[in-house]
Amino acid sequence: MKAFDYASKFFFMFTAIILIAVIMTACGIGNGKGNKHLLPSASGEAGEIILVMDSLHWKSELGEQIKKTFRPMVVGLPRPEPLFTLRYIKPQDFKSILKNARNIIVVAVLDNNSPGSKRAKRFFTPNSLKIIQEDTSRYQLSHQNEWAKGQEVLYLFGKNEAVLANKIIANREKLQMHFNNIEQKRVMASLYKAKELKKVGKLLLRNHQFTIRIPFGWRIDFEDKDSNFIWLRNPGLVIDKNIFIYYKDYTSENIFKYPVSIRNEATRKYVYDDKEQNDTSYVVVETLLPPVIRQVNFNKKYAVELRGLWKTNNLSMGGPFISYLFVDEQLGRAYYIDGFVYSPSKDQRESIRELETILLTFRTEGEIAP
Repeated sequence: MKAFDYASKFFFMFTAIILIAVIMTACGIGNGKGNKHLLPSASGEAGEIILVMDSLHWKSELGEQIKKTFRPMVVGLPRPEPLFTLRYIKPQDFKSILKNARNIIVVAVLDNNSPGSKRAKRFFTPNSLKIIQEDTSRYQLSHQNEWAKGQEVLYLFGKNEAVLANKIIANREKLQMHFNNIEQKRVMASLYKAKELKKVGKLLLRNHQFTIRIPFGWRIDFEDKDSNFIWLRNPGLVIDKNIFIYYKDYTSENIFKYPVSIRNEATRKYVYDDKEQNDTSYVVVETLLPPVIRQVNFNKKYAVELRGLWKTNNLSMGGPFISYLFVDEQLGRAYYIDGFVYSPSKDQRESIRELETILLTFRTEGEIAP
């Protein structure tokens, strides 16, 4: 009897496992391996996306809308750089090492039966294809660790080309933010994987009632407990990265009308090329190509974001910057926090993304959990 009971239990457990696997496969959309511990690590350059779709769609209006979504030029950079590096791959060529890419987009149009489209649709289970046909509100689904560990795969699909193109147009910013947030999480993990300068954060909290997470390799170039300006720096032979925080009493919401003036106010006094050798040098915002200013949500606070170019008054240096202006009502302060880069003749998209990630770690003392 005991042997029979054990066999029965084993049979029912085995059946349950198989049933769960079938259900999960039916509800899924891709053919990933599932267990990320058995997968290779995702590879590829930062900001790179592998795009898999039929060549007919790549050359059509659908392809144009995808290009407009994922590779518009980044504002505020001295040279044209796309938001993402989009690498187009035909479905029949999507194999081996390409499946290990860190970011992948697979596009499928259901009413097209070209060889490329048929191959693209193989990434979808029969049940998922049926759901897509019946529910036209669905157009995208994301999967993690599909073929590699740390990988993000976005499936874009539609009953026909026009339907999917319109969905992409209507959700352009959401699709951009999807991969931008993924890249920021990767940057965050990479920045603070090594030793973090927690003592600097504690010093800023003690002297200025705010903190910011400083990665290893950075240093304080200027800080005084009686000053309302802090300059943090990561100097390098190729790329010089900088962050400064400037704050003042908040007296009127009119402050949001003049963010460029506030930046110039801070940099004219504190940010310079070489104070010892050239006492007249200072940094200002480039006005020939005015910065792009927009309203954003910065850590649940209303803020104004600036993306533009800076230069020294003697034109010896220059580069891109990103900054945020917002108010902490508890302390009655207006904060201007800024990240800027000096790296002549080098691509700077990823440096700005890195600075943006660090700036987003800014917290006032009232926002820190006890």
